[in-house]
Amino acid sequence: MEVQCGFNWRVDMDSSIQKQTVNIIKAIDALPEQALIATIFALNRTAEWLKGHLSKEISAQKRVKLKLIRDRISIQRANRKNPQAQLVCRFKSVFVKDLPSVRQTPIGVSAGGKVYPHAFIATLQKGGKPGVYRRKTTKRIPVKSVTISIFDDAVKSIEYLIGAEAAKVFERRFLYEIKKMDRRK
Repeated sequence: MEVQCGFNWRVDMDSSIQKQTVNIIKAIDALPEQALIATIFALNRTAEWLKGHLSKEISAQKRVKLKLIRDRISIQRANRKNPQAQLVCRFKSVFVKDLPSVRQTPIGVSAGGKVYPHAFIATLQKGGKPGVYRRKTTKRIPVKSVTISIFDDAVKSIEYLIGAEAAKVFERRFLYEIKKMDRRK
């Protein structure tokens, strides 16, 4: 399983899991076709599990709506032609207006438990939604949207989940799929 995250960041699955998979297949005398299908199912389910847990962890760390993070992670599912599942993470910055409880204060804007000094809430386009902006200069215009970066926290969370938990989840899912196919014989 590979995880590809902003700027082509990748992590390969541990080789010890691949060895365990081969040993399990030999132990229960599974056909190569059954082993391939079980591996594909296990990889896809592990990728879904990883997406959910990664979304929850980053959302809790940055106090961002879960949907914003979940929408930035997509899964390229494994199939017979390509037996690799990939998580593709597009962790660009998040607009402050999307954080919970955005309020204008005398200092600036308060959102998600943080204060952004010299920021203000405004609707710039006719019929547009309000956003949080800062002035680029001392003049009235130009302004830029205020954003926060989530990439650094995402990398730490991905390293932890891939290293510790994903291998265990894959092994559990793989054993379940092999046993399910063995019952169908």
